[in-house]
Amino acid sequence: MTNKSWVCKFEKPETSPNSLEPSTTVLSPYLKFGCLSARTFYYKLKEVIGSSAHTKPPVSLIGQLMWRDFYYTVGCITPNFDKMKGNPVCCQVPWDTNEQYLEAWTLAKTGYPFIDAIMTQLRQEGWIHHLARHAVACFLTRGDLWISWEEGQKVFEELLLDADWSLNAGNWMWLSASAFFHQFFRVYSPVAFGKKTDKTGDYIRKYVPQLRKFPPEYIYEPWNAPLSVQRQAQCIIGVDYPKRIVIHEDVYKKNIKRMSEAYKNNKSGQESSKRENAPTSKNAKKARKK
Repeated sequence: MTNKSWVCKFEKPETSPNSLEPSTTVLSPYLKFGCLSARTFYYKLKEVIGSSAHTKPPVSLIGQLMWRDFYYTVGCITPNFDKMKGNPVCCQVPWDTNEQYLEAWTLAKTGYPFIDAIMTQLRQEGWIHHLARHAVACFLTRGDLWISWEEGQKVFEELLLDADWSLNAGNWMWLSASAFFHQFFRVYSPVAFGKKTDKTGDYIRKYVPQLRKFPPEYIYEPWNAPLSVQRQAQCIIGVDYPKRIVIHEDVYKKNIKRMSEAYKNNKSGQESSKRENAPTSKNAKKARKK
């Protein structure tokens, strides 16, 4: 709060998911456990901002608190909010069951250094940046592995220090494009996304130390490195670090088509249900009279 300029200019989408120094407040665990009152935080922000020029919700710090309350509210009134089946706001998607893929994702062995670095940080520190959460959630679900968001939700519930029931379920539905966010064709690249804010791969070098000697041009795509480079870096892909479990360039296009089909089927199912539950003309007349 002493850095008024930082508070006023805060814009969450512009923060870095792979900065070695936190680019957000990192207050989420304190809010989750009640060590910091959300109301105290809110009114202190209002006091610091005052009449100064500042960013607005939903990207501002006050906007982050509003998102928190949004998920609390919708989670409170939605049946089966942390499940796909029986959840009225959730698109019903025929996800795959693949224990091998799920284990590789959970244990940071996907072969994609950016994804594995994030999952390693999560396991070691119990916290990852919100955009890092976006990247690994998209990768597990609609982006690459086509595994249910419920499985990712369980892992986050176990490992996150700030795991909060409503926020966890809501964000997993959002990132899997099952609810709230529906632009399923916008997929996070497990390679290009991390490069935007960490071109040299320092974040990867910290959390995936097997790759720390790789040149920057191969740190995000070590499978492209010639064998001579791998030997020099003392890390052979497929031996010292896993091969990538899927080919992103191919699989994400297939999954976009699968998601599109799920949306169509979901819409058809909703329309059919409406027709089945629609009152007959005789009953409709009685209802109008009442």
